[in-house]
Amino acid sequence: MERADARSSTADDTAQSQLTSLTPELKGAIFQNLPDVTSAKSLALTSSSFYYTFLDARSLILTRVLQNQISTDLLHSAFAAFKASKIPVWTKQAVRDFLGEYFGKSVPHESQKWNLSEALHMSRIHSCVDFFAAEFASFALSKIPTGRGSNAAPSLTEMIRIRRILYRFELYCNLFRKPSHDRMIRGKRNCLIRPNPFGKQEQRDIFFNLFSPWENEQLGCIHDYLVEEITVPFNDVAKHDVDWGELCVAWVDTYGIKESFYKEGYLLKGLGFIFQLSTASTYDDRHSLLMSNQGTGGPYLSEVLTPPRLLQHDGVPLQEYNDMDEMLYVRPPFDEDNDIGPAKAWRWVHARSTKDRFYYLEDHRWFRRQGYVMWDLPRLLGWKFLSLPVQALASQPLPNYLERLENEAERKRQEDSWTERSRIWLEGGRGWWAPGDESHIQWPSSRHKSRFPCTAKYILALPKTLKAAPRADTARFQ
Repeated sequence: MERADARSSTADDTAQSQLTSLTPELKGAIFQNLPDVTSAKSLALTSSSFYYTFLDARSLILTRVLQNQISTDLLHSAFAAFKASKIPVWTKQAVRDFLGEYFGKSVPHESQKWNLSEALHMSRIHSCVDFFAAEFASFALSKIPTGRGSNAAPSLTEMIRIRRILYRFELYCNLFRKPSHDRMIRGKRNCLIRPNPFGKQEQRDIFFNLFSPWENEQLGCIHDYLVEEITVPFNDVAKHDVDWGELCVAWVDTYGIKESFYKEGYLLKGLGFIFQLSTASTYDDRHSLLMSNQGTGGPYLSEVLTPPRLLQHDGVPLQEYNDMDEMLYVRPPFDEDNDIGPAKAWRWVHARSTKDRFYYLEDHRWFRRQGYVMWDLPRLLGWKFLSLPVQALASQPLPNYLERLENEAERKRQEDSWTERSRIWLEGGRGWWAPGDESHIQWPSSRHKSRFPCTAKYILALPKTLKAAPRADTARFQ
């Protein structure tokens, strides 16, 4: 046995010696053919020889490895999302300038000189994009009625389309969420000056109105799906945390509205955070993530996506548009797409819609769950999507009598839970709670009613209070 181990060790040493003795050109070629940046980092750490080879051609190696990992069709979207996260000082003008370059397609990824930390960041976000693209495709296809070709594995063009919209979601989060402290302007005495966020109409004017309506509907599909992704871990904490019980954070959907106030704030954290939260398997991990990443203030994506109802409009439905109407109100797609499936699906569903109701309608939530604007034309034809009445396509099984009774009972349990946890909170208790189980509650040394409010409670509820608070005039800083 010892001889076998010795022979194995000798063989390993010989193989490593042969690798380290390769010429720098061959080592560089090995680096440039690796599938991802993490592999490049691991190889660089195997020996001093490979480490110095990596240092000598770091930017070239990282550029080639990123091109291996991210397809050419996605490089513009991926690099734009990355650059948006690196805007050094967040101001409204900086965002407008960035979007001017983005929509001009002049965000030059070819000239980027990569360092390892930046390349790792971009590589990790792409891994999240790959993960959620596969999960979304599986989720949405499971909602489509079985038909000829309608449930086939997603095509390459469909997966590129889904990944591209996920990158657009990441871009939106990086541009429009509340900036971190290191990206804020500092005023007198080095005090941070918190900039006003873009309002809903401002976001529409500089971002959403420059995409086609079906591209905005695609973003709505991704938004609704990501809400589903964080629902299980979010509800786990909402059911059991004492602070959240005092805040009456809901886990039971009311009237079908799933995009709750609190969930929306967490979505703006971006794909990296959503991946961590959706894959966290224990209550402690979920609680830690949600408590250390309090949701940011609005407006939130669902609010901006929902077009305002116009008090006065021409009332002309899409199906009656002439060429001039098309040119004025139906913007062509920003991204090149050789398949007409998404545009046809959108036109079929919105044939009777007027220009103020072109995307993210509550009536079309079931369509978005099916990802109807993500699929190629052959899948839509196999689904018979473009030949069935829209009302038939949108039909969703209604809950039967027993399901309605169970929903009502769950709402009652939710309200009882809030009442009980509020009592515990007022007595100073904190931590995990379940009906009939207070064994995990952390009590103060002397149990009495809390004289001071829990700081975390008001941090979590802060966006609500800010909505009614007067805003300081900070226009001169933007």
